[in-house]
Amino acid sequence: MSLATILNNRKKILGLNERNLKYIRPFNKKKAKLIADNKLLTKKYLEKAGIPIPKLLAVIKNEEELENFDWDSLPKSFVVKPVMGHEGGGIEIFYNKDNKGRWIRADKSKVNLSELKAYIFDILDGKYSLHNTPDMAFFEERVKLHKRFRYHTYKGAPDVRINIFNNIPIMAYIRFPTRESRGKANMAMGAIGTGIDMASGVTTTSVYGKGSGGRGTPIECVPGTKIRLAGLKIPYWNKMLRYAIEVQKITKLGYAAVDFLLDRDLGPLVVEINARPGLSGQIANQDGLAWRLKKVAGLKIKTVEKGVRLAKDLFGGEIEEEIESISGKEVIGIYETVILIGKEGKELERKAKIDTGADSTSIDIELIKQLGYEDLVKEIESKAIPDNMNRDEGLELARKLEADLLPKYPEIAYLAYIKSSHGTSVRPSIKISLRLGDTQFETTATIYDRSKLTYPVIVGRKSLSRFLVDPTKTRPFSGEQKK
Repeated sequence: MSLATILNNRKKILGLNERNLKYIRPFNKKKAKLIADNKLLTKKYLEKAGIPIPKLLAVIKNEEELENFDWDSLPKSFVVKPVMGHEGGGIEIFYNKDNKGRWIRADKSKVNLSELKAYIFDILDGKYSLHNTPDMAFFEERVKLHKRFRYHTYKGAPDVRINIFNNIPIMAYIRFPTRESRGKANMAMGAIGTGIDMASGVTTTSVYGKGSGGRGTPIECVPGTKIRLAGLKIPYWNKMLRYAIEVQKITKLGYAAVDFLLDRDLGPLVVEINARPGLSGQIANQDGLAWRLKKVAGLKIKTVEKGVRLAKDLFGGEIEEEIESISGKEVIGIYETVILIGKEGKELERKAKIDTGADSTSIDIELIKQLGYEDLVKEIESKAIPDNMNRDEGLELARKLEADLLPKYPEIAYLAYIKSSHGTSVRPSIKISLRLGDTQFETTATIYDRSKLTYPVIVGRKSLSRFLVDPTKTRPFSGEQKK
């Protein structure tokens, strides 16, 4: 074992001891911890309070019930858990069932009935329980993956953990299942841990695997892909912050971690409460818990709304600097001020919509004229385009016009032949410089009449390679609004 590993382990032990002495023992009473430790009791309390949870399918309390259980009552897809399990131990997820009656895991391994019964027997025997005492097993409905995460996770659903103290969420992170973790959101098994900014619910720093002295290896993209982990907006963020506070009030835990799964149809579901939160959150966020705990100790929080507001005010607001530092990209919102730069350096400031659903950028034709391209527009508009042309003839005409005009107007990127209910035309796309925030860049923009549309400028995804888009971000506009 290296010296670095020994020192890191020592720091972790000291951190856990400090956490236990200062926050867990004084603030988490025995009854509250019993509710969190027993997953069936957790479900009972949360369901009574109207907090959404995954559907309970069945419970096996002892060996007799195991032998007499009706296995045909289970769906093809389900999750089996120990009632008193901890740190994700003993949880198995099954995604389907083959024609031989074997259940299929995320890694495509198959489990027959006798193997599943043996596994559940281990649960009953206390193999995964918090105190190594006899336990019970239960079956739960498998959560359907939310579409926001379909490119970020391997097989299983990621879970969001929110650490909360004194009715204020103080830290959060999301755990993405990987091939190494066998589709489970468990960092000890090799899942990705990604920090979440408390103010915006947007992901920040990430670690993967068990390297670097047990702290994981910092990463920017999903392994084996170019999909960035930073800048992902977590759905239902405000709702989860509210639920976390409500869970703390229900259980009377002073310091806890609340784990959520995001169902495609049902939204956030509380899957577990942890009365002894570990330190993985600060590894994922690359920031300490201690100062956050101290900051909220002793505050009087009477309402859920105040708890949410303080969480955002105290522990958010640095998200853009962190993301931009990690990714090298500027964070922008859906509605932005854009500077259009025309001939001889002329600039126009307009409100633009950042549209990741649009392929290309488009600019109103009147703005293009004001930027010094009026001669180009007039020359293209003067060209007579026969209405009776077929598509091939129209494309050939556009190519010919492009070749004729390029020597005179090198800013032309291409001409497109357009045929619609309004007739036929040639629509130009030109090379133009834009400035968004602090970033100036050249892009290709399609030119047409947007006078009857809300925004004179749409910035499409081909122009956004230098940016990360945060739907919650707004930027003040100081220029002339489009009438």
